[in-house]
Amino acid sequence: MKKMWLSFAIVMMLIIPTGAFAVHENANVKQRDTEAIGHVLAGHMFKHGELDEQKWMKIVRQYTPDQADEWQKVLDERKTLRKQMQDEQVKKALKAKCKEMKKKREAALDQLIDRFANKEITKEQFKQELNQLHKRKKWMSKEEKQKLRKLHYQTYEAMKENDKNAMAMLLPQWLEHMKKENERLAKWIQAATQR
Repeated sequence: MKKMWLSFAIVMMLIIPTGAFAVHENANVKQRDTEAIGHVLAGHMFKHGELDEQKWMKIVRQYTPDQADEWQKVLDERKTLRKQMQDEQVKKALKAKCKEMKKKREAALDQLIDRFANKEITKEQFKQELNQLHKRKKWMSKEEKQKLRKLHYQTYEAMKENDKNAMAMLLPQWLEHMKKENERLAKWIQAATQR
């Protein structure tokens, strides 16, 4: 079970930019045009790799062509990080880092419980410190998740309506999000492999 959650956590880190991108399709058209963007599932970028990167680039060239080079750099970096994650030594290092982090959290929780049991802290202090421990194990904060959900929804709506102005404003936000996630993942890999 623990291995499953570890795998799930790693996969979730890789597919952080999740959500559905779609363009408005005419209800009368039964056959999809292969040139149209169709349904682009941004969150499954790591599931299909280069195919989704091509879809991203197609969207970028359509709505913000001046940023295509920067997008390509970010997607290339993402591809490199994906390859690093497949390396056996990196996998072992990440697994060891996760075990270490779990042990630290468990020790901190045990210490917190002991302090509460010995009446060194109040119930409110216990709850606050427990909440802090819980927050430290998350990849994204609640605020970041809400911001990402809002970005997904806005992008979905803009593509559904084929709103070029909205897409021109939203794609740079996606680019910044992907840059941050690449940085976060790179730091995590580096921290795990530097022992």
